[in-house]
Amino acid sequence: MPAPDSIDQALDWLRKFFDPEAAAGVQVTYQFDLSGPAGGVFHLTIADGSLEALPEPAERPDVVFRAAAEDYFGILAGSENADLLYMAGRLEIEGDAMLAGKARTYFKAG
Repeated sequence: MPAPDSIDQALDWLRKFFDPEAAAGVQVTYQFDLSGPAGGVFHLTIADGSLEALPEPAERPDVVFRAAAEDYFGILAGSENADLLYMAGRLEIEGDAMLAGKARTYFKAG
């Protein structure tokens, strides 16, 4: 699947590949602060198997991810590795590291 090239496309991707079964019993809000020309802020709220994906900041996120938009879109498309980006300092995480690490488990591969 080609990489998204906008926040709206990323939100569509996240909605399409959300796995409600994997998110059963989960309560978490993730915020994404993406830099660069296609960047912006959006958040995902996962509540017991449901997903709310909105193109705006969260009131109280549990985890905030910061990256260049093109890097994050690459993660979604599978052309970038989140762990390697983190180790290279190109992906920053603020908040609960355990919740951050689980974020990818709530989505099926694209």
